[in-house]
Amino acid sequence: MTIGRSFNFVKLVMVVMVTALSCTMARAADNLDPKLKRQNVTYKRMSLNDYQNFLRNWDEKKHALLYALIQTPAQYDALFAPATLMGNRRPFAPEAAVYTKEQILLVARVMAAPQDMEKSFAIERLSESNQQLEFHYRFNEPKPGASHFVKNYLGVRIPRHDYKKVIFFENGKKVGVLSLAHGQWSVPELTPKPNQADAGDDK
Repeated sequence: MTIGRSFNFVKLVMVVMVTALSCTMARAADNLDPKLKRQNVTYKRMSLNDYQNFLRNWDEKKHALLYALIQTPAQYDALFAPATLMGNRRPFAPEAAVYTKEQILLVARVMAAPQDMEKSFAIERLSESNQQLEFHYRFNEPKPGASHFVKNYLGVRIPRHDYKKVIFFENGKKVGVLSLAHGQWSVPELTPKPNQADAGDDK
């Protein structure tokens, strides 16, 4: 009887130890879960009227969605062309100094002309974890029947930070990934002109 009780006691101690170890490991795993450490990113939405320019053409049949993280003036110029309008004194692009502290997230689509261009996209949230940025937004597709199509985009200014990856979520669905760690800053892939200085690039 004594041996039996001792054996049962040992089994009970082992069960308690295993349970405690399992709980400790679960808590450790939770602490490593990037979702628990995800933080919101401050941002400022850009207006389509901020600058006197237009989005350059791309093959929208191959890439229905254009997306990018702009970190230099040369990258911005690879996406946008200046539009000269008489009497309009707006700048053609952000000042180079902007990129010392900020960078620009951009998504764009070719769509039937909406009644209000600004309402085609809506920001849901931006968050970061372990050098990974997530951009969640909504695309409100215009009703068909418009007389023409337009290139419309959503631009967001965020603090400068060295992300390794940016993931884009449209209407709750992942629609694109930028592997910044491998030098990918835009889809479709664009190459800034080599003679354009990347002023403000502090990398």
